[in-house]
Amino acid sequence: MKQFVVLFCALGAFLLAGCRTSQPARVYKTTFSSFDLPTEHRAETLTSNGVVNFKGVALDQVLEIYQELSGRTVIRGQLPEVRVNLQTKTPLNRIQMLQVLDSVLAENGIVMVLSGDTAVKVVAAAAVNTASPPEITRSWEQLPDSSSYMMRTVRLKYMRPSMVVPVLAPFSRLPNSLVCIDGEHLLVLRDYAANIRQELQMLEKVDKPKSP
Repeated sequence: MKQFVVLFCALGAFLLAGCRTSQPARVYKTTFSSFDLPTEHRAETLTSNGVVNFKGVALDQVLEIYQELSGRTVIRGQLPEVRVNLQTKTPLNRIQMLQVLDSVLAENGIVMVLSGDTAVKVVAAAAVNTASPPEITRSWEQLPDSSSYMMRTVRLKYMRPSMVVPVLAPFSRLPNSLVCIDGEHLLVLRDYAANIRQELQMLEKVDKPKSP
């Protein structure tokens, strides 16, 4: 009887230890975007197809490659005729390649706008203000230095938004990219990630209490 009790207690301790150490299976993303972190994906899925050498490649072909890399449905309307030139020197993973494509397409008047987790809309830069960009809340250090379209809402602590607009304006690229809501101390940034990185850095420097 005593041996049975000892065995039962040992088994119970083993099961409790297993409950403490077991963790839920990690969930990885199945689609890709310029804003993803490598740790959000399985390592084997990050591999891209090496370097790119586009010489006057039609926009349709570039968007097919974008769809393949991102695993997202590319939604497009009427777009200008564009020929893309791009040559990469070193192999890039999927996320890096999407960042590069976002930038080269923006230089050609085309903006990629994420739509949920499974799609991306293709918009002419002239009409980008009609698109609804995703709000990305990562720190500025984690934002890509690319022309990936996004939104960020910032609540200022010490200054009215209208006071900082003249300071941020030189860093903005898209029209009407700085929206002030002074009553709520809110500043809405709608621009490319590379520009918003700079704006957030500047806000850290200027949104401080006044010196006595």
